[in-house]
Amino acid sequence: MAFSPASIQTSGSLPNLVAIYYERGAIPNLKAQTPFMSMTKQKPLPLRSGNQIQFFTYALLAANTNQAAEGTVGSPISESSTKIVATIGQYADFINSSDLAMDVAIDDPSLLQNLSTELNYRLALTLNSLVQLTADASVAVDASVNILLANGSYLTASNIRTATQQLAGVNARPLTKDGYWGGIIHPFVVHDVLNDTSANGLTDILKRNESTVDKLMAPLANEEVIQFAGTRFKQTTTAPSSTIANNTYYNTYIFADDALFSVFLGKNPESGEKNYRLLIQEAPAQGSVADPARQIGGWVSYNVKYTNTLRPGTTQVIRRLQSETSSS
Repeated sequence: MAFSPASIQTSGSLPNLVAIYYERGAIPNLKAQTPFMSMTKQKPLPLRSGNQIQFFTYALLAANTNQAAEGTVGSPISESSTKIVATIGQYADFINSSDLAMDVAIDDPSLLQNLSTELNYRLALTLNSLVQLTADASVAVDASVNILLANGSYLTASNIRTATQQLAGVNARPLTKDGYWGGIIHPFVVHDVLNDTSANGLTDILKRNESTVDKLMAPLANEEVIQFAGTRFKQTTTAPSSTIANNTYYNTYIFADDALFSVFLGKNPESGEKNYRLLIQEAPAQGSVADPARQIGGWVSYNVKYTNTLRPGTTQVIRRLQSETSSS
């Protein structure tokens, strides 16, 4: 006779088997790219040199097409300059953790390390936002900065050509040393530019050349997504939108050299030296006067002295294209 068990022991019938295994590594959250700072020229404000920095530019001299009279000393010409002053400010945040939270946290590599990653993003987003707000403020100084596309139209290669040539038309210099303007664009607007199949549109141009057709198939998730009309565009969801006549418009930016200046107190970031630190600190084992029982186990923090400013003068070398999108 075949063996037939009367019952089977299952995991659900044994309470001690009902347990959860917790993955110790946090799943990365959905952080935005923060490329606005890369569109600025960074300048240091030396320590113990006051809290303001001044930039200036000379007025352009016109050509002199009149011959000088022989043997006659003429009259001197005069020159003028324009200045702009930026005041340094301070940006700081911290997160405290109790000693109990640190002792029981399953975080890998540690709770403080993971908190520092999130705080570091907050700092990057803060600096990114400050630059973006200053770029938008340039419209009030120079109305030609803003290019508003007609209702119902989307950004095209033609619009990008217009903006870059406007910058060339005021004798602006490219942002990068290898001769490119810098661009910031929202992912939704990237879709519109690449989805434009009109003659002389970006897709029409790329598909006709063996050396560029592969770019149409390349991943678009990277920070740098389009290189066109002498501009290297970086995509980010921090490119803002605004409501104009009840319609949503997204901002696309093109920057020339010396369009914006970032100013840090202390060391110059371009030298490779950081002028700020993200601090990760465990509390002293013996506690302190402020926390005798050592209930605060540690903290993470940052402290940055920073400001940014437009170039001096009324001619700004930024273009902001505002367009609706078909993909939102």
